Amino acid sequence: MSNAIMKTILPLMTSLLLAVVSSSVAAEKKITTATKPVKVFVLAGQSNMQGHGRITMEKEGDLPHAAGQKQFDYLKEGEEWAQRDDVFYYHKNGKGEITKSKLRPGLGARPDSVGPELAFGHVLGNHFDEPVLLIKCAWGGQAIGMTFRPPSSGLPEDEVLQKMFLGAKKKNAELTLDEYKKVFGSRYHQTLEEVRTVLANLPSEFPQLDGQRHELVGFFWHQGWNDGTKKEFAREYEANMTNFIKDMRRDLGNEELPFVIATSGMGGPDATGVAGFLGKSIEPAQVKAAAKYEYCTAVETRAFQKHKPGRQKSHWHNSAESYCLVGHAAAKAMLKLLEQ
Repeated sequence: MSNAIMKTILPLMTSLLLAVVSSSVAAEKKITTATKPVKVFVLAGQSNMQGHGRITMEKEGDLPHAAGQKQFDYLKEGEEWAQRDDVFYYHKNGKGEITKSKLRPGLGARPDSVGPELAFGHVLGNHFDEPVLLIKCAWGGQAIGMTFRPPSSGLPEDEVLQKMFLGAKKKNAELTLDEYKKVFGSRYHQTLEEVRTVLANLPSEFPQLDGQRHELVGFFWHQGWNDGTKKEFAREYEANMTNFIKDMRRDLGNEELPFVIATSGMGGPDATGVAGFLGKSIEPAQVKAAAKYEYCTAVETRAFQKHKPGRQKSHWHNSAESYCLVGHAAAKAMLKLLEQ
C-alpha cells in the first residue's frame, strides 16, 4: 500500500476508532446514571422556605456578599452565578404557577430573591454522584397550627376554634363552620399531593431524568413565624411539630425519613417583638420535637442573622446571606443523618 493511500486511510480509521470509543463511554455513562436513583428532597414551610433574600442590594448580607465567603464558593463559576446541571427544582406557588428549573439564583419567592434551596441544593449536589431533585412545598402566611396542621393533631379545642371562626366570619360573612374546618391541614395534604404527583410523572416533569428511578431521602422544614403570632398556636407548636414529623413520615411511606428542622431564628439574638418571641416559644418547641425521633434534628439558626440589609424582620431582613447559611447548615445536618 502506497504512502499516499496510508496517509488518507489512517486519519479516517483514527476518527472512526475515536467515535466508537466515545460512543461506548457515553452509553456506559448513560446506563450508569440511569441505574442510580435520583435523590429527592422535600422542602416545606411558609414564606421563609419560599425565600425572600434579595440577590442584589449592594449591602452586606446580599448574595454577592455571601459569594465572597469561602464556605459559599460554589455560588459562582468565574464571574457568573453557577447553574447546576445535576440539581433540579420544582415549585408550585399559591397561584398555581409552576417553576421547573436547574438550581440557580432567582428561585425564591420572587425572581430577584433566593431561599434556603440555593445553598441546600449546592451542598447536596456536591455530595451526591446521582442527580438531586428539590420539591419545594412552601407558601406565605402558613401555620402548623392551621393549614399545615397534621392529621394526628385533629382540630383545635372547640373554644379556640369558635373564636377563630368568628374572626374569619368578619372577613367573609357567608363562611360556614364546615368550610372553615377544611382549612385546617389543607397545606399538609397539598404537600403530599404535590410530592406524589411530581414523582409519579417524573419523566414528563423533567425529561432529563427520563428512565431513572427516584428515592425520597429527606425532608427539610423551615417555618414558624405565623404560629408565633397566635398564643394558642405557639402553646401547641411542640405537639403539632411532633405529630407533623410522625404523620408526614407515615404518609410518605418511610417512618425513618431523615428530617431536618431549621429553627425560626430570624432577627438574630437581639430581636424583639414576634421575632424575639419565637426564640422563647417556637424555637425551643422545634428543638424538643426533633429530639423525640431518630433520624431527625433541629438546626439552630439564631446566629445566622449576621446582617440586616432589608426591613422585613420576618424574612431574615431580606438577607440572602442568612438564607444561604440556613440552607448550608440544613444540608450538612441532612448528610449527617443520612450517614447514620
